Amino acid sequence: MSAFQTRLFLVALTAVVAACGGDDGPGASTRSGGVGSGGGATGGAGSTATGGATTGSGGATGSGGATGSGGATTGSGGATTGSGGATTGTGGATTGTGGSAGKGGGAGSGAAAGSSGRGGAGTGGAGSAGKDAGASSDAAVDRTPDARTSDGVVSSDDWLHTAGNHLYRGANVFHGRGANLHDTRSCNACAYSASNVAEVSRRADELIDNWRANLIRLDLESYASADSRVQWKGVLDDAAYRADIQSVVAHTSAKGAYVLLSLWIEPTATANEVPTAATNEVWKKLADMFKNEPRVLYGIVNEPHNDTDQNVWNAMNSAVQAIRDVESQAGTPQHVVAVQGTQQWARVLDYYVTHPITAGGGTNIAYETHVYDPASEFARLFENPGKTLPVIIGEFGEQDVDALMQRAEAAEISYIAWAFHQRCPPNLLVDNSAGGCGVGMSLAPSAFGQKLKSRLTTAW
Repeated sequence: MSAFQTRLFLVALTAVVAACGGDDGPGASTRSGGVGSGGGATGGAGSTATGGATTGSGGATGSGGATGSGGATTGSGGATTGSGGATTGTGGATTGTGGSAGKGGGAGSGAAAGSSGRGGAGTGGAGSAGKDAGASSDAAVDRTPDARTSDGVVSSDDWLHTAGNHLYRGANVFHGRGANLHDTRSCNACAYSASNVAEVSRRADELIDNWRANLIRLDLESYASADSRVQWKGVLDDAAYRADIQSVVAHTSAKGAYVLLSLWIEPTATANEVPTAATNEVWKKLADMFKNEPRVLYGIVNEPHNDTDQNVWNAMNSAVQAIRDVESQAGTPQHVVAVQGTQQWARVLDYYVTHPITAGGGTNIAYETHVYDPASEFARLFENPGKTLPVIIGEFGEQDVDALMQRAEAAEISYIAWAFHQRCPPNLLVDNSAGGCGVGMSLAPSAFGQKLKSRLTTAW
């Protein structure tokens, strides 16, 4: 999801929150879609998306009584939310090259200023993923608790590492599968009430114990200002937030899963979601907090877009160096760091194929793509880059999902679905929150969620 689009949504949201109040706060921010993706930040009428996709004007009336800009989302051209309710509109009918309309969005809490959607993806060539040497292992092996020596030291096999074009745990290719899980702010749904770590842990339990996930992308969410939120400050400014993150990671890793810690909405990043020197300071703090935790990976930002390949590469390389400096000083192993695609909201990994990250010797780097595209694009987005790079699919939606999971597994590429939430589309959960933030609700899978759950409970 584009953090820039989410920020635009939240500026206008403040006035509605002040008028409506309530412990639950407004509905969760909707997710901005790429081609074929679901969800989006709130949009107004007719913004033009990068790459040629267009959003239409809204038109549906939200259940709150004010006219929203629609609640349905399109794959290209972003998405819009209804005003105060879950009524879907008719926004954005045109998709970019290779795309198709995405899944409908979730409930909003009032009309907001619009933003453009994502660009369309070009067509990709054919090709199957190559594999390097090394034994494979079923994902169940990667859910086992840390093996510790007699003096309490974590076994080196619990630290992930890269070699060739794969991610490994010990001698085996790591088969990571799971979903995105939000922090206590919960895609802005719970940011207007007090932190509830137990709810995040409850969702992690469901995802790990019953869905059998062994890799979770924990989406960290902070804002530049409160705008009536109770939870909003970032890692550097909020000790309680840091403690919450540590608690969720400890709970998740104790169950045998790995956590990709990702700066999802991060005010220190640029408007195009590129890390800055200030973002590197955040990573220095996180790297120090988790320097001894073998089951943590780092995801630098969310979805870079509309910047040059070289600028994004420079920023990513600098962020990796900041992390490696902390690890080097502490004398701890290098964590796997995921850098995001340089173009089209993290989709495109092509530049890294010829210009891999060099910071810290260029070791233990994974390359993260977000795939909201038809199967015709899979070779271009992850199979071809995966022949030479260790690739992680950090987000994907409903479009051709069965084919995506099958082809990712064939290429031994770890994948993480978006999102284990009821109102941050495309949703893996049915919205049983009754309009609230979702604390304690039944965690029933949506149709999309059921496809993921069925796959995760099948051996890889």
